[in-house]
Amino acid sequence: MKIALFGVSGLLGWAVGRTILSRKHQLFPFSGTGVKNLESIGSATALDLADDPALTRQLLDLWPDVIINCAAISSPDSVDRDPDHAHKINVLAAERLSQISTHLGARFIHVSTDLVFDGSASPYRSTDSPAPANAYGRQKLEAEKRVLESCPENAVVLRITLINGNSPTGARSQHEKLFRSVAGGGTPTLFVDEFRQPCSADNVADVIAELCERPQLNGLFHWAGGERISRYELGVRIFERFGLSPDLIEKSTRADLVDNLGERPGELCFVLEPLVGKLKTRPLGIEGQLQDLRVPDDLFRWFRETSKNPDLYVRRFKTTRTCE
Repeated sequence: MKIALFGVSGLLGWAVGRTILSRKHQLFPFSGTGVKNLESIGSATALDLADDPALTRQLLDLWPDVIINCAAISSPDSVDRDPDHAHKINVLAAERLSQISTHLGARFIHVSTDLVFDGSASPYRSTDSPAPANAYGRQKLEAEKRVLESCPENAVVLRITLINGNSPTGARSQHEKLFRSVAGGGTPTLFVDEFRQPCSADNVADVIAELCERPQLNGLFHWAGGERISRYELGVRIFERFGLSPDLIEKSTRADLVDNLGERPGELCFVLEPLVGKLKTRPLGIEGQLQDLRVPDDLFRWFRETSKNPDLYVRRFKTTRTCE
């Protein structure tokens, strides 16, 4: 299939791009500013999702079989700082992509978030009524509704949870942020009473690729990992996997957070039925997710000097691949 992928330079988009190529489909990757020599993929075309004429022209020229939207302003703080710009990317661009998909007769896969829920009634089914607690969640919920209205017969909205994995920049994922904080002299603080159901970027990518190939599966679905875990315990498990002392992380409770407590749901977990019963891909537990994590190259020396057992991680060499 000919697949157009938006947001390829992000944590999830990069994993999706590599998976699409591994399944021998034609990949046409896009990112906001463009990327040269993206590991295992090659170059990504620069395309501003807020530029509707350019977006429309590009997709009409390409006429893909599938459009995947992994692009988003995904930081709640970034949405709060510039809600108008975030709305253009998170809502209007998603809606426009779904409209173009309908015109082309293409399948549309749109990635959403667990933050459409406020955490008061976890675990959530895909049929449960959303109640977002922050502006980011509200924008993503609005996007879901517009996507499904614009492309009702050949689209998937896939809600996912906290993601583990490796990012192209080495600074986007959970373990990368923790490592950088400690390497910079900080002590990251994680909550013992904030629970999530983390998933692996590569595992979600397998799900998305399978959904591209399964046009009979349409609608709104949930996907997550196989375990419920607190933010603090996840940090401990990450550090233990790399032989780093858990004492480098400080534990805290949500009650210690004076500001914006209502915007941080205490528990967000998913019921994965019915999707999990329809796919070959299975959810991964925490240990399975941690095995594929990398130490960013610029932190490798810090890791070797800090780890109690640096042999727990074998450095991998990067590869490059030219996209179609």
